[in-house]
Amino acid sequence: MTEVRPITAIDARTVRHPVLREGLPPESAILDRDDDPTTFHLGAYDGERLVAVATFFPEECPGRPGRRAWRLRGMATLREARGRGAGRALVERGLRVAREDAAGLVWCQARVTARGFYEKLGFAAEGDPFELPRTGRHYVMIKEL
Repeated sequence: MTEVRPITAIDARTVRHPVLREGLPPESAILDRDDDPTTFHLGAYDGERLVAVATFFPEECPGRPGRRAWRLRGMATLREARGRGAGRALVERGLRVAREDAAGLVWCQARVTARGFYEKLGFAAEGDPFELPRTGRHYVMIKEL
């Protein structure tokens, strides 16, 4: 059973780095909004082991100006923990917090390989895939709340 708990930005980087920035320096896993007071980080635990992380913060969605929105970034699950519900649990908790904050949508830039994961959670791809430096092809994924 997965337990979701608030974590620190430093904790998030311990999973984010090997999953999303493998082969890059550790500081590459630091996101520009990690320490913003409106940002919150969630961790999924298998027992006492942190196996998945996600970061959420309020940020307007490109192409949807004027809508209250939250952004999901740095979503990462250790390879050996995938497919067991940790990622789903993190996203569901983040969606709940966004709804409580009266957000109209949650969005992210998802790797092409993660599109199916997000679609199962009710997100829809918007536009064509695009390239992000160092991390590859992505879609903007949006979930209306």
